[in-house]
Amino acid sequence: MSCLIVRRLSLLLLVVFTLTISACGEPEIDVAVGCDGEITQDEITIWWHEGAEAEIRAVEEFVEEFNAAQDEVTATLTLVPEADYDEALRGAAAAGDLPDVVDTDASYAYTYAWAGDLQPIDDCIPDDLMDDLLPSIIEQSTYADRMWAVGMFDSGLGMYAYRPALEEIGASIPTHPDEAWPVEEFNQILADLRAAGWQQPLDVKKNYGLGEYYSYLYMPFVWSAGTDVIADDFSTTDGYLNTDEAVAALTHLQNWQLDGYIDENEDDAAFVEGRAVVSMVGHWEYVRYSETFGDDLVVLPLPDFGEGTRSGQGSWQWAISSGTDADAAWAFIEFTLQPEQQERMSEASGALPARSSIAEGTERFGPGGDLELFRIQLEEGYTVPRPPHPAYATISSEFNAAVHDIFDGADVREALEGAVREIDADIEANEGYPPPELPVE
Repeated sequence: MSCLIVRRLSLLLLVVFTLTISACGEPEIDVAVGCDGEITQDEITIWWHEGAEAEIRAVEEFVEEFNAAQDEVTATLTLVPEADYDEALRGAAAAGDLPDVVDTDASYAYTYAWAGDLQPIDDCIPDDLMDDLLPSIIEQSTYADRMWAVGMFDSGLGMYAYRPALEEIGASIPTHPDEAWPVEEFNQILADLRAAGWQQPLDVKKNYGLGEYYSYLYMPFVWSAGTDVIADDFSTTDGYLNTDEAVAALTHLQNWQLDGYIDENEDDAAFVEGRAVVSMVGHWEYVRYSETFGDDLVVLPLPDFGEGTRSGQGSWQWAISSGTDADAAWAFIEFTLQPEQQERMSEASGALPARSSIAEGTERFGPGGDLELFRIQLEEGYTVPRPPHPAYATISSEFNAAVHDIFDGADVREALEGAVREIDADIEANEGYPPPELPVE
């Protein structure tokens, strides 16, 4: 598929998404505003994306246990195939028929919030629970100064490496984000690994394709270089995504591709089969990789592109649709955030529990644990949320298309300038996406 076709398909999907949730300009907002302490709805519907089997089983058990634990609210769960989930959610939003409790990717909740499909939930969350949530859980769900969602878990990005390979070339092994390899040192490590016999030593999960993963993995390169993707006031990407720093960061990525360091990984086995000895990916590969390499597996921060390593954050979150009694919906969401449920979902998903106290107490993410790095990154400010704004659907689509072009050898600056033009045109067409005007509580 050519780059032009990919870009046109991305734009077509974006146009369909925009048309289903809003006309240009500010949407009509008629939403509830959160919890008032009184449950007035005795039945709630819940949607969950049908992804990993262990996560599905956990959510099914949570619904059954919630229904058995109290008699005020009865929850009904619907599983939607993950491949069809976004389309199903957009269709339900357009028809005004969202479930009461919505499972949505953190990055897309903002668009639904802006369109009036969700209601803020920060006044549902007790202070003690709010204080225990990972800072990233709060950050990624905040838009227009309100929280619109809350996750059961969060994600981590880094690099897995085969320790003997690094030892063979005398490379240092960073154990903290502050010790991340500068990108120039990382480039030399790739060259040294090739000289030692690994012709394509790097896996960047190209097999994951053009979807959301490109934004999740490669936006941190831009942040690490010292720039951003969009202005703080979300008015423009010009002067941010197309800066010299952003160009330099993504030029390193292009050079890894053009120099042949990247394994195409079409079989998703580059790392486990030993073709690649460094794999840029998230927490979800830990079990497979650790079963393969045991104590020879090390977890490292992403390279430092100039201003310190950065990682992505954000995963699936619970949100409450605008026409729902928030107290009834929150009763279920709060149930999934209790310690027992947090521990079980972490085991099922392999991800960090949303609550710091639980994450710190786990063997995997706690002090000295194999994945402690991921918790440190989330708790200590080394992660950045994808832009918390309704324009994110456009930002992601255009950034992904630009990275695809960059992999194919396009001029990096021109690819980013093209993305800037498309993103800024969308922002202008929607009159800057003015934040929703919520009714006074």
